[in-house]
Amino acid sequence: MDVMITSSRSPHPGRPLLRTRGAVMASLVAILSGGAITGGLMASAMGDPNSATAERIAAIVPQVDPRTLSGPAYADAAPGTCLTWQVDASDRVTAFTTVDCEEPHRFEVAGRIDLSGVPGFGENTPLPDTTRLAPIGSDRCLPMITRYAGGREVDPAGRFTGLVVPPSEEGWDKGDHSVLCGVAAAELDGRSTTSTGVFAEADQHRRWDPGTCLGFTDEGLPGAPVPCSEDHSIEVVSDVDVSGLFPEEPNPPEPRVQSELTADACLAAGVAYLGDGEALRQTTLISTLVNPISQISWATGSRTVNCGLMRAADPGPFAVLRGSARQGVLIDGSTPVPPTTTEVPPPGVGQGTPGTPTDADPGTVSVPIPGGTP
Repeated sequence: MDVMITSSRSPHPGRPLLRTRGAVMASLVAILSGGAITGGLMASAMGDPNSATAERIAAIVPQVDPRTLSGPAYADAAPGTCLTWQVDASDRVTAFTTVDCEEPHRFEVAGRIDLSGVPGFGENTPLPDTTRLAPIGSDRCLPMITRYAGGREVDPAGRFTGLVVPPSEEGWDKGDHSVLCGVAAAELDGRSTTSTGVFAEADQHRRWDPGTCLGFTDEGLPGAPVPCSEDHSIEVVSDVDVSGLFPEEPNPPEPRVQSELTADACLAAGVAYLGDGEALRQTTLISTLVNPISQISWATGSRTVNCGLMRAADPGPFAVLRGSARQGVLIDGSTPVPPTTTEVPPPGVGQGTPGTPTDADPGTVSVPIPGGTP
């Protein structure tokens, strides 16, 4: 009588364990045999790379594309692809992924640049650093972006910048000497930020949401957004459409003229942001144009600017603000002392600051304008 041995570990209850073991052994034999056959085919193909056997090897053992060593998002990126990533505490890029361009993203691909034939980037060269890639960005990538965007240039004074993204070090060492060229949004201090939509249709002029506070660069100029509880130079209060304020000419007005033309609108915006004119007077801040529109941004359709609260300083150009103007702001570490007059000072005018009228021309004021000439 045959003895049937079963086990609860069998994937099919009631099936003989011996038969299950036999199937496993048969599978192992098949796998091992397949490996031996493949090894024989490879040996044969090495003797004749053009043989039918070699073609079969290509199908059985596909060659590894070094580009894939940088991840599928990098490998599959093509013109029009939008990518994003996260940066950890050590400034290392993580979670490099493809996203829809209508979603927040950090990079829009314009094309891929092959550096294998460029002196200094060929075989047996190390992965280039930012300094070595800078000429590639200016000489090759920016023209590629312009062609990709239908003739639209990247505004050097705007919120976008050309960016070159190299492969991983492993991918470069294995032979992928191409880099992605594209456009990315950046803060005033150069840090990467996100944007939505495609570059060819985007407003290049740099502006921020109301309530945003701008920190400082190392030069003491407005920098990237920071919490308003930290030291900052400007608190943004509103957007202003300048379509009816600036003349529709090929070039925008000069920065100082832009400040003058938006003075009334920015004053009204500051009053509305704080609730009334008395609240603005108590802060001793002025509400003025934050960032003038550059020629390239104007030519590509930008017509909206920010107004923001700030104060000129001597030396300056900007006083150090801490705290939101809506909740009690400190100016250079002190509580502001409002003037005795009940009038709200017009933009650019202050006591003992570079914003006071000059002796040479009592009708002009000197207001430090981010991106312009004080």
